[in-house]
Amino acid sequence: MVEARWRLVRGVPSAEPDPAVLDDATLPSMEIAAPGPVGHLVAGSELEAADPDTVDDSDWWLVAMVTVERSGVVDFQGLTPPGAVFVDRVRVADVESMFLPVRCPMTAGTHEIAIWSGSLRTWLSRRRPRGRWRSTLVSAQGMRWARTSLIGRAPVYGGVPPVVGAWRPVVVRPGPQVDLCSVGVDSDTGRVDMCARWTGAEAPDVATAEVLDEEGATVAVGDLSARAGSPAELVGQVALAEPRRWYPHGYGAPSTYLLRITAGGVSAERRIGFRTVRAACAGGAFRLSVNGIDVFCRGAVWVPPDPRAMTVDREVIREQLLVLRDAGANMVRVMGGFTPEQAEFYELCAELGMLVWQDAMLTTFDPPEDLDDVVCAEVDDLLTRHAGNPALAVVSGGSETLQQPEMMGVATESLSLPLIETKLRGVVERVSGVPYVVASPSSWSDDTEAPTPLAIRSDNGIAHWFGVGGYMNGLDDVRTAGVRFAAESLAFAIPASDEAVESDFGSLGAAGQHPDWKRGVPRDRTASWDFEDVRDFYVREMFGVDPLQVRRVDPGRYLQLGRLAVAEAMVNCYRFWRRPDSGCAGALVLNAKDLRPGAGWGLLDHRGTAKLPLAALARVWAPVALTIDNCGQRGLRIDLHNDTADELAGIVRLRAVDDAGRVVVEGESAIVVEPWSSVTRADADLTGAFTDLSHAYRFGPPVAAAVLVEFVVGEQVMRRDALIVAPLAAPIRSGLRAQARTDDAGGWLIDVRAETSLRYVCLNVPGWVLSDNCFHLVAEHTHTIRATPADGTAPQASGPRGAVSSIDARETVAVVAPAVVASTAVGPSAAS
Repeated sequence: MVEARWRLVRGVPSAEPDPAVLDDATLPSMEIAAPGPVGHLVAGSELEAADPDTVDDSDWWLVAMVTVERSGVVDFQGLTPPGAVFVDRVRVADVESMFLPVRCPMTAGTHEIAIWSGSLRTWLSRRRPRGRWRSTLVSAQGMRWARTSLIGRAPVYGGVPPVVGAWRPVVVRPGPQVDLCSVGVDSDTGRVDMCARWTGAEAPDVATAEVLDEEGATVAVGDLSARAGSPAELVGQVALAEPRRWYPHGYGAPSTYLLRITAGGVSAERRIGFRTVRAACAGGAFRLSVNGIDVFCRGAVWVPPDPRAMTVDREVIREQLLVLRDAGANMVRVMGGFTPEQAEFYELCAELGMLVWQDAMLTTFDPPEDLDDVVCAEVDDLLTRHAGNPALAVVSGGSETLQQPEMMGVATESLSLPLIETKLRGVVERVSGVPYVVASPSSWSDDTEAPTPLAIRSDNGIAHWFGVGGYMNGLDDVRTAGVRFAAESLAFAIPASDEAVESDFGSLGAAGQHPDWKRGVPRDRTASWDFEDVRDFYVREMFGVDPLQVRRVDPGRYLQLGRLAVAEAMVNCYRFWRRPDSGCAGALVLNAKDLRPGAGWGLLDHRGTAKLPLAALARVWAPVALTIDNCGQRGLRIDLHNDTADELAGIVRLRAVDDAGRVVVEGESAIVVEPWSSVTRADADLTGAFTDLSHAYRFGPPVAAAVLVEFVVGEQVMRRDALIVAPLAAPIRSGLRAQARTDDAGGWLIDVRAETSLRYVCLNVPGWVLSDNCFHLVAEHTHTIRATPADGTAPQASGPRGAVSSIDARETVAVVAPAVVASTAVGPSAAS
């Protein structure tokens, strides 16, 4: 039994901690339920300051009287520096990195545990050697010496308190312990090599290992024995006869196993999987293959689900990963400058088939050589704790560690960075064996006599590409940039839903100008513009309107045009990148989630709710995806992608319609798509004749107003895409209607139809997950969408309720039940 009473104390900044200050009853303090980050603990209390940055101004103490019945250990899973741990006023550990756990022995009895987290601002005031270049993320260049997170400290990651204190749990573990300290999985032989460490008296001579499948059945058993000369270390192996392979989402089943070690009556467990992962890096390319299958990686840069609390329930992580995975994502990146995630994140990524790109916690600073051993220890600890996890696919030496000096004009050909070039590579090869890249971004050359291309180049190696996005190039820039793999891309200030904006800011009118709103819009520290300016640029380019004038008279339409401009930009890029001949093997969006309310980079808002562009991305991210692209005088290009392990056979059907929805050109072709492959067709391959459906030759009016392409298997439309060749000049009365109905199994469908071809038809159906949204609709052709209750319960008898709109339609209509007239209007459209 463990009893503990915790207290948080704010102290005066000091160079060295003295636990005697805890006897001063005049220091501000508060009782707390459990340790946590200071900014989270003080929220809503008298200790909370108006400015979250002031968390770094004070010393903070977490103090508890802890009673344990048996001797054991205390695991401090994450403490921030500068810091120290005291037990009964005796200093037992120093904290030099927030990314390294601390463990202390604990004897039976009652003890005072005191955790000191010193003022980082005071610590930064000491003089230290300058770096060879300056980081543009923060003004305090001494941060290069601080092994801590930039969340809440770099303006672009601001709006939340800096991470200070016990940012991961403090766990008192009485009695002897056994911990897995290394796991090696050989996917070819099915062998699992293990090393466990015993903590406590009288280490057992033998331990048992068992491997359980996903149904809980034991599929292999083995023994571990004490290592010669080191009785506290137990080593052994176990083998599976025919292990199931783990595949990323869409490419096969993400099969995993549970490895359980039992020694002296206590156990340790780890989720493992069998897979090979390799990176092809020849010719400037970067392409991952899993189990010999090339993978097109898509997803986003992961953001802590709760940047204040930092540690969240497993289900919160699962829900946010599921939103991304169900949209077709198969990779997330844990970025340098943030924090490594809690153990449940890596386990859930394995369970859900999400590859993990893991950065070392290095970013734009010149890493001091004095900290090389600390950084190597951080990566060693992280990889050791997750060795055997099949989701871990790439380790990088940091984020923009090479790009920053290039952008500052440093002569990089003579720049030596042994930490990321050799030392971290050695750690990764020894502990995990997954592919390692020196930094993100980075480039390379096959010609040893030629100079290495700059890391900032988009057409070689790993890119951080914002040609479409921050640098405000046209959408066609994606076709000339030559991106091989983008570990970051497509950053926009994406508005959350109208409901979220009204909840957070009280009115849609706050968008674009209110100080509270602007605090949530990302901006590079040295830039004279922010990412809302970027979004407005694409609104102007795509829709031919002045977004500022629209905002003045109709903030709802302004926000919707912004969402749709971002959706179109993202879909345009992924449509091209996913082509087999694009040369691109993957791209990740910056970011997965917002840190705070407003229009952040996230595909999810700060609550974890999907924003509109994710619905559009889901069509081009799907494991089976159909895309249609206007390629000018080459006609319409149709690509059908099949990531799955199954052969697809069906009919690709094309219908081109005029303004009234009458079919003017049509055709179809039988098609077979092999597993893990794509097939490309032109419109003439389906129609059998040249018809200028792309309207590139312009001999007269467009042949068609819109083109619909469907992939039909049996009688079922498996995938569809539409192209509006001749968009409307202004919103009109479109005859838009939406009707809900049940299928034979009792599930709910929504049929959407209009008299005119419409762009960006969007449904707002609270409480329901839709199979498609933010789509183009071809005149007088019904698009059927499946609606599933968001809470996973049985479909409601009353069916889905909500509204449907389009930027081309003057009306917004209700989703109605079968007994109600389908054209019932619910109000003016956001486009009106």
